[in-house]
Amino acid sequence: MVGCVCSIIVVRLSSAVDWNNSQDKERLMNEDKLKGKWKQVAGKAKAKWGKLTDDDLKIADGNSEYLAGKVQERYGIAREEAEKQVKEFSSRL
Repeated sequence: MVGCVCSIIVVRLSSAVDWNNSQDKERLMNEDKLKGKWKQVAGKAKAKWGKLTDDDLKIADGNSEYLAGKVQERYGIAREEAEKQVKEFSSRL
């Protein structure tokens, strides 16, 4: 059942992307990079955002939107700032 939900989310994300928009392409490439290396990167994320719990990082599993939400929640910052931090983090991988 979980696989089905993930497939639906991927299809919806893919259909919502404007492939001619370089920002959309970059966001998806960073998302793929983050997901692909997540087990290796989780330690770096923990070092950057020490207030995130191991459970937060396990559940995030490379999902940048979830990660940004947790950064926002744990640090009490604006959503845009959290998204910016996660984007910068994933672009340095």
